[in-house]
Amino acid sequence: MKKSNKFIQFCFLINVLRSALFIGLFVGVIPTVAISRKAGHELFEILGSETFLYIFNGLTFFSFINWIFCLRFWYKNDKYSKAIFGLLFPNVIYAPFYYYQVIIKKRPLRNKIDSPNLDTEKYENAIDQKDFVELTRKNIFELIELWSSKDKQLEYQESVPIADVSSELFCQWDDSYTPKSVDFRQAFNNVELGLLSEFDKELNFVSEKTISILPDINKFIETEEWKALNEKAKDILIKIK
Repeated sequence: MKKSNKFIQFCFLINVLRSALFIGLFVGVIPTVAISRKAGHELFEILGSETFLYIFNGLTFFSFINWIFCLRFWYKNDKYSKAIFGLLFPNVIYAPFYYYQVIIKKRPLRNKIDSPNLDTEKYENAIDQKDFVELTRKNIFELIELWSSKDKQLEYQESVPIADVSSELFCQWDDSYTPKSVDFRQAFNNVELGLLSEFDKELNFVSEKTISILPDINKFIETEEWKALNEKAKDILIKIK
């Protein structure tokens, strides 16, 4: 597992802790004040102390990272689901539940709609295993094609000037490549799984020896690390076709 994935999982766990603490405080303050003014006053003193604020702000910082990850994942892979309402409000509190559903439990994603006249709720209920398999294959092979083409990567940068394409190439793969998932493995045959595993190992190798802040895509494509991944992606496409 890459360091970025471990960090996001850490943020998820912190978000769970922070959400439980927030709900516990909200539920517990009113009964405490009602039972005893003195106990309520002491509780408010604790909540207003610098130590508590430092701890709570630290938990909030990592929780927001998990929330931003969930928003990004929803936009890229699940934009026709109703999860956006929960991610917007109560946002950070809802984020760990959404993360559990789509990353850990691997519920079917809703990333496309065939007709503008199609009722979204009916479409969501109609998604089956075949749809999920097709979407998974499409996402993975589109990423391999992107890695295999310098022109497509440069076009990506031109079309979205604010994007950090070099980092996006790695992040998108992290989001899509989930070989431990049964559903993911069912989307590919053994040969394809082996080729994807080889590419993932090469990508992790490059990621671990590359500086934390990747160079701009115009410079990255000139590096030996990029060339190795580019050739690996081309080789995969040749073998699959």
